Amino acid sequence: MDDINDFLKRYRQRLLRHLDANEKTPAGEPGPLQFIDEVLDDWSRFSLNRQLAEPSDKERTFWFSLYQLEELAENPVKGQLDPYEVILRQNLSLAREALKQWKKLPQGLYATRPGE
Repeated sequence: MDDINDFLKRYRQRLLRHLDANEKTPAGEPGPLQFIDEVLDDWSRFSLNRQLAEPSDKERTFWFSLYQLEELAENPVKGQLDPYEVILRQNLSLAREALKQWKKLPQGLYATRPGE
């Protein structure tokens, strides 16, 4: 489990910087989609042929935040927010706070780890 936490910690601060950048790429960082690909590729190598423990609540917070970032990056806002985008941004705000505090997602939010 410690190796999973080490993996998540390696990317957590960078993920927070992307989430805090509010649709702009943080200085010195790849764009959000490239960052997401980097995390997923690294996870694929990390998890290959390993027996992994069940995901912790904190791990689910990480994956939820990453997936929400991906959704926003793939569908940038153009003009007025539609109802789905409003919900997406509200959920992302809740997840970002949980990720900052490194705690469980609020009730009603859930994510699986890649390959789960």
